[in-house]
Amino acid sequence: MINGLINKLCFYCRLASLMRAGVAALLCVALSSCFKEKPIPMPYIYNGPDVFVANMGPKYDQQLYFNAQTFQFTDSNSHFGYDMAFDCDPTSYNIWINGSKLMFACRTGKYNLADASMADSIGNGWHEELGSGLPAENAIGVWGGPSSNKEVYLLNLGTDIKGQSLGFRKVQMGDCTGDNYVVTWCNLDGSDMHTVTVLRKANRNKVYLSFADAGVKDLEPDYNNWDIIFTRYSIYFPVQNLPYQVTGVLTNPHKSMAYFMDSTSAFDSIKIAGVDQSKFTQSLDNIGYTWKSYGLGTTGQYTWNEKYTYILRSDGRYYKIRFLGFYNAAGDEGYPKFQIDELK
Repeated sequence: MINGLINKLCFYCRLASLMRAGVAALLCVALSSCFKEKPIPMPYIYNGPDVFVANMGPKYDQQLYFNAQTFQFTDSNSHFGYDMAFDCDPTSYNIWINGSKLMFACRTGKYNLADASMADSIGNGWHEELGSGLPAENAIGVWGGPSSNKEVYLLNLGTDIKGQSLGFRKVQMGDCTGDNYVVTWCNLDGSDMHTVTVLRKANRNKVYLSFADAGVKDLEPDYNNWDIIFTRYSIYFPVQNLPYQVTGVLTNPHKSMAYFMDSTSAFDSIKIAGVDQSKFTQSLDNIGYTWKSYGLGTTGQYTWNEKYTYILRSDGRYYKIRFLGFYNAAGDEGYPKFQIDELK
């Protein structure tokens, strides 16, 4: 009798336990259906080498995009692939010309393509595209936007990979309606006229136009996927009144800023506590080209200063960069070697 009662009690205890477990399971299912799952992203941890080479080539024809957070080159293309670049920000109407080819722009003061000629460049001045990338300093300047003032520009298309002149064009901007820029251009004598619509593209800083094939180009990668670009661009020496092509590093205006730290701090000793927030600016050429110099006269070789340290900020993370070379194993120039480490 007693054993039977004990067995019944054990049975009911197990039954109650199972019921409690079932209720708990049902509660878990009910609660999980009430809350949207939010997986926790794993931080990117890079354990590879911290020294890289940007293979621009001996003619500097390739420009390369580098992502500091993944320590990878994400894309590359030829900087000869376009003539004009258009701002993809839906609230902006900036236009640039290709400074990597040493292009120039000149206002004519004329508002009909047929009326403009090279004579209109006398006294108006030619303007090159500077590496700062700032809209207030671009060569085209304010052309209107979204409504065009219809002024005609003369464009010197710069030089090709062999250093040969690419000639001149006359260009007139139409109105920018919605996401569409309208551009008309022709030769100086009015021949070979084209009108092309350039559509802004999402997740890009710029979209590009080539006169050679009247093609609209999507050249750069998603602006969330790179921080610096190794490329050519134009500078201007005011004392010598000399526009000049240089090879260097520019930052991504969407997400990255940089500044020159100093040439005295030991690279390995630089920590995040040494970052000076006040030194970050919007200029894209704060890393630039001055980490190297060219030896005139008998040397005819580039040298670089390994003690120059640059600080890069990207998406709230900080990196230190220095340059360790400019030649490949065969002795060809155009292969910037750099070290980059995240600051802690």
